Amino acid sequence: MKLEARWLSQKGTRTDDNRDHAGIAERHGEFLAILADGATHGSNNGGYARAIVEAVVDWFAGTDDAWGHELTQAKLREIHQALRKSFPRGSASIVLFHVMDTGSLTVLHSGDCLLGRHDGQVHWQVTPHTLANALADMPLDSIAKSPTRHLLTQSFRSREFMAPDVLAEEKASGTLLLATDGFWAELTEREQEAFLGGGQSAAPERDDRSVLRLWLSTEGPSEILLDNGGSANFYVRTQAPQK
Repeated sequence: MKLEARWLSQKGTRTDDNRDHAGIAERHGEFLAILADGATHGSNNGGYARAIVEAVVDWFAGTDDAWGHELTQAKLREIHQALRKSFPRGSASIVLFHVMDTGSLTVLHSGDCLLGRHDGQVHWQVTPHTLANALADMPLDSIAKSPTRHLLTQSFRSREFMAPDVLAEEKASGTLLLATDGFWAELTEREQEAFLGGGQSAAPERDDRSVLRLWLSTEGPSEILLDNGGSANFYVRTQAPQK
């Protein structure tokens, strides 16, 4: 499995810090990536999101445990418990991505960070856990316009552990996106394409917006190529060369 990853992140105007954090790790032909979006309300949710990312990446890079979403759920519960003392009011959305060298894909998500496929336009593969769509299915563009989308029915919040939803595929390839709501909910399709191309939003009022773009190929030797743009909010545990 060959994986190329590009991290694109722009700080918003609603907090003093960029509360979107991502990380990636490699081991024995397996790749893990995680994106966490710290809640806007609360004083240290950016630190909470960073701590989640670093804990997950360090665990994956440092263990030989056989991959399984049940094991990962258990580890997330451990990480949740370990962070509660330092972040008693922590709240973040997460999406976690794991792929084997065979192309087998597993995604765990909780909150409003989403997984999408990109082929010139974005096709979202999961739905956010918000009050807007809690009682009935809604198109994502309708969720994006609803003020109640900011109220999450599920997330990685410190006061209680909520097991993430799981999506699994036997064979994955092509371009996949892990994105925060500042990307999928605040940008038009045209603006999303511009952002993926490296453009920055000039909107005077905006949330943090971030995308981890992952290109997968089962051809060739196992390797990872990274382009993080020198971002401080991207955490890596791999010996692979960076672009």
